Amino acid sequence: MRQPLLAGPLILAAALSSFVCRPAAPGLPLLMTSDFESGQADGWAPNDPEHWRVVEDGGSMIYELAAAGEPGPIRAPASVSVWTGHDVASFEFTGRLRCDADAASPVRDMCVIFHYSDPAHFYYVHFAGSSDAVHNIIGIVDGADRVKINTEPAGASIFRLTDRAWHAFKVTCDARTGDIRAYLDDMTSPILTARDKRIEHGLVGVGSFDDTGAFDELKLHGKLR
Repeated sequence: MRQPLLAGPLILAAALSSFVCRPAAPGLPLLMTSDFESGQADGWAPNDPEHWRVVEDGGSMIYELAAAGEPGPIRAPASVSVWTGHDVASFEFTGRLRCDADAASPVRDMCVIFHYSDPAHFYYVHFAGSSDAVHNIIGIVDGADRVKINTEPAGASIFRLTDRAWHAFKVTCDARTGDIRAYLDDMTSPILTARDKRIEHGLVGVGSFDDTGAFDELKLHGKLR
């Protein structure tokens, strides 16, 4: 049985510019923003609070994953922090992210979590430094080890998380059709696409499978359940 939702180098200046200036999601109201400038991660619930902290970086406060998580009984992202109080079906989740793992590693990653109800039931976007059957995918964790669900063939998806710079991201879901789109740097052309309706709604969040990194300027458009 599912548990209840948790309570309570030149990196692309142009991409970051589009991140700042792109229009709001049409038809979806703004639910919440989180820029961490208060010095607190209010509303965020990490699976391991000792691994997450708000720190100053380049004149801005950011939400940092400072230590990699430990694998659990189900093969899934080991580090997850969810945004409590925002149970959504259709949504647009945007922000910026940075991976602090060795830039030479092809399996480095940062994740965006959505439709989360408990540690064994959620979707995630795995932005990575290479593409194969488990890296740079949209995955589902549905009571068992994660499964790739994006339409791009293994090894054929566009990957861009190849450095330690900041990247703009956007993840969208249309709950009526099950269409899922994930964008990195280019906010007009998705690099990962899927259609799946097995998990209908839940919380959004951030995290990583194996690595450390940071998130900032997070914004959620959607309709609360």
